[in-house]
Amino acid sequence: MNNNSKLYSRRFTLKSAGACITLPFLESLAGAQSFGSGLLPVSTRAAAAGLSVSANGIPKRLVFLPMGYGVSKSGWFPSVNQPGSNYDLPPLVQPFADVKKDISFIQNLMPVRMPTPHSATSRFLNCIPASSKDEILNSAVSCDQMAAEVIGRDTRFDYLTLGAPGRADGHGALPSYGRDGKPAGAHRSIKSLYASLFGRGVDPEKIKEQLQRNESSLDALVYDAKKLKRQVSNEDSDRIDEYFTSIRNVEKRISKAQEWAKTPYPKAPFTLAQIGHGPKLMELVFDMMVIAMQSDSARVLTYVIPTQLVLKSGNTHRMSHKASGDFDPARPTVHQDRDLALSLQVSKFLQKLKDTKERDGSSLLDNSLIAYGTGLRAGHGVGRGPMILAGHGGGGLKQGQNVITKDVPMANLWLSMLRHVGIKDESFANSTGVISEMGFT
Repeated sequence: MNNNSKLYSRRFTLKSAGACITLPFLESLAGAQSFGSGLLPVSTRAAAAGLSVSANGIPKRLVFLPMGYGVSKSGWFPSVNQPGSNYDLPPLVQPFADVKKDISFIQNLMPVRMPTPHSATSRFLNCIPASSKDEILNSAVSCDQMAAEVIGRDTRFDYLTLGAPGRADGHGALPSYGRDGKPAGAHRSIKSLYASLFGRGVDPEKIKEQLQRNESSLDALVYDAKKLKRQVSNEDSDRIDEYFTSIRNVEKRISKAQEWAKTPYPKAPFTLAQIGHGPKLMELVFDMMVIAMQSDSARVLTYVIPTQLVLKSGNTHRMSHKASGDFDPARPTVHQDRDLALSLQVSKFLQKLKDTKERDGSSLLDNSLIAYGTGLRAGHGVGRGPMILAGHGGGGLKQGQNVITKDVPMANLWLSMLRHVGIKDESFANSTGVISEMGFT
């Protein structure tokens, strides 16, 4: 082992003023054993001119609403014998009647291979297959984070990812993953979301001072990294260059935070003391999402639907194994009651978006795309899951349909949404194209 290996061991940590960044594994500092690079370069993505806004210059928004479990076999899916716009709403999705022209059911989308239904949430937005539940999500960037790189650049928050406290609806993972394949930062409580969105008790000058200290810390880290670069091989030098990219990303976030430090936050329409429990809590989260979109605080939002909140009692995981049986309106099962309650919550959210006007007279729903669904079909079974795509995405789409697909990967929907807001990529994960039936190109 060389002297550098003794000095730096397997990892080297840059530290300064309370901040630290751990460098990736460097072969030059660990003897002759060979390892892979571990990090993938960040690809360059840019919005096509004008595609991230509507024809009237209104920003486009993307909202992702993954469910933790599948739905009831009977009473949720429109008939495959009624494709197009002339279809009947089944009983468990009747709450969507008032926004029927603003939504489309996209049936039979194929999820990726999953080792267990409990992987449904973590694989939902990145469409990375796995043969083992312990398989690492290497470079499994999710579509919401890809969108945030483009349409999140001009808002206070690049994105907002929201999840229930503890495990994400029984699955133990949130769906948002960054370029490094690691979970993106998420709000696990409504209090955290409330504080971030409304900035309660925040002193702009103190924020600015803290950001300046963080900026100085990063400057010192970069200086130390440059010194280290002179002591390693050319190959490891390239890896350090990649790591500089990570530092620059932090610098960008600090710079953005400084720009927004003195910009007023939206006013909170309620206090933390008014936050209730159960369905009321979910409704308040949806209300804050509307405010975040209306105030242009965020244009990319992901909310893992905590299905347990709509139930007064019962184990959501246990009942997900009993999602069979015909729908009887006189005697619905607990699982069917849950599906109906969720339809009510999501449809109310869509109606609020429809009632919230933009500066040109259009609505938030007119300029947004909202995906509500899961990679599980009925209850706990992996399959062609339920999917509703709501909103008009700033124009150019054919809504109000029952779209029946065949052998179409779920990634096709994510690619369709990404391209519609200006991301130029020709593919995403295992996609084979876009959902052309809805007008995506």
